Amino acid sequence: MLVKAPPKRPERAGAAAATPTMVADRWALVEQGPARPGQIAPLEAWLESPAGAGVWVEGDAPVEDVAPRLIEAPVVAVRFAAFADGRGLTFGKLLRTRYDFGGELRAFGEIVPDLTEYMYRCGFDAFVLANRRQAQAAIACIQRMSDHYQGSFRQPLPAYRRFAEQPQGAVARHS
Repeated sequence: MLVKAPPKRPERAGAAAATPTMVADRWALVEQGPARPGQIAPLEAWLESPAGAGVWVEGDAPVEDVAPRLIEAPVVAVRFAAFADGRGLTFGKLLRTRYDFGGELRAFGEIVPDLTEYMYRCGFDAFVLANRRQAQAAIACIQRMSDHYQGSFRQPLPAYRRFAEQPQGAVARHS
């Protein structure tokens, strides 16, 4: 089951984010090449024929080595080999912030719905989950908090900076 969330940052601090939804997956993830349009292929196969295809990488891939080649892909899928392995989060955050990747950033593999909120905050905007129940739980997790203290890809300024920069007399609003 695929959950899609809004791909971009909100235009302004405090702006309501669009709701993540379950959608039909128009991409087919393949374990080996060659890469074809409409498929998400492993990095090695994608490098040979990237036209129209998406690419997937392991979460522990060295982002500095592969990111410059990935930024033109319409979809980059990051495989999470274990739910406790956070290297894919770092990969996604760096791909979005350091390399300005603007395509779909998808998480697949051992995806736990409780962690989709953190993935979303790191810049992931699509999540492959095992079933409808997990997809519904992931949507609820992404929506459960309206504001965060720490900065993230979605809201780069931490809360103390956002509230400090409000004009004097303005009332801080929390949704």
